[in-house]
Amino acid sequence: MRRTKQTLRTGGSLVLFLLVAAAAGAEPVVLPPIWTEAQWVQHLTSSPVVSGEQLETGYHLFARTNVRPLLESTAGEQPFAGEHGYYRFASLSEIRLRFPRWHASYAFGVADYYEGDQGAVHLYLGGVNLTQFPSVDTDVSATLNRSAVNRWTVEHCVPFHSKHGDGWLLFAGSLYLSRRIQQGTLDGRWQNAQFDGNLLLDTTRGLNPADTRSGGWGLHLAVTLPLSERWRIGVWGENLLGRIRQRKLQRITARVQANAIVPDADGFLHAAPLLSGRIDEVSETLPLRTRYTFGLAHQQARRTWLLFASHEDGWRFALGGAVARGWLLWHLPDGEVHASWNVGRWQILVGLADTNPWRTKHATLTLRWSAPLGR
Repeated sequence: MRRTKQTLRTGGSLVLFLLVAAAAGAEPVVLPPIWTEAQWVQHLTSSPVVSGEQLETGYHLFARTNVRPLLESTAGEQPFAGEHGYYRFASLSEIRLRFPRWHASYAFGVADYYEGDQGAVHLYLGGVNLTQFPSVDTDVSATLNRSAVNRWTVEHCVPFHSKHGDGWLLFAGSLYLSRRIQQGTLDGRWQNAQFDGNLLLDTTRGLNPADTRSGGWGLHLAVTLPLSERWRIGVWGENLLGRIRQRKLQRITARVQANAIVPDADGFLHAAPLLSGRIDEVSETLPLRTRYTFGLAHQQARRTWLLFASHEDGWRFALGGAVARGWLLWHLPDGEVHASWNVGRWQILVGLADTNPWRTKHATLTLRWSAPLGR
């Protein structure tokens, strides 16, 4: 660790710091997915071994929150009544070459995870609508975990045969180039319409990008195997092993005060600085957040029934069915419905948790185009 011994003292918006507070230290870095839901379905309903060379390009995006609708304006905003608030976002742009048993891909993706208790959510909403500030004294705790990475991935498929049919193993490895890392926590208390807390933030913002770009790696494994002539199971593990060696980060350790008035030696009143503390420059070896997914398929003559359970920072479940031209999955516990259909060389997936897009708090979009090469 190299210390810069800089002193930080500034004013500003409390909402800004609720948005940028992020979990420092050895918190695993969140990353965009290796395999999307569309690929889980593809792996369970067909073999990843292709007969020739193929080119694929795709874009994947999801956003999930329980605080406020993703698109609705602040007008008519309902008070937050939960005990824990979150916001999840990820986007991924990818190009992939598929050979009979080898796949190679390049992708750029971002992932943003925000979490906070009820007090943190009310402080955030209060910055947009003053009536949403906490009405009683309350503790405040918020975390953030953000990343932006370039990713190069190679996959190798190993088919095998059992008494019930064909299965396969998929070994994959990724190289990462980090473009942005932010992790930190904000903890404090809202009392008498004033906030007093502590911020611990590791961030690449404010540094020369050439100094912050850092390398990392991750190993992944997937397998599908038949349980009988009609039943098939699949397991996907992402970043089972992996690290990012972040060469340079700014570590901000500061006290945060909002709406605080303090007297000076002569008795005059002054607004306390919103942020006061220090900045150090550090390097960190950061673990990667692991994602597990389990899938079960029941094949019939014209359709396949599907069930998925995925765990990253909590369990999500999906159940539905697939036919030749597409599939439909219902997600729990949030009620988001994903519909996917094939149109020519395109695969389109749209997911919403509300029939009115302006009211939905969960949304997913996947676009994928594929074409054979050399034909």
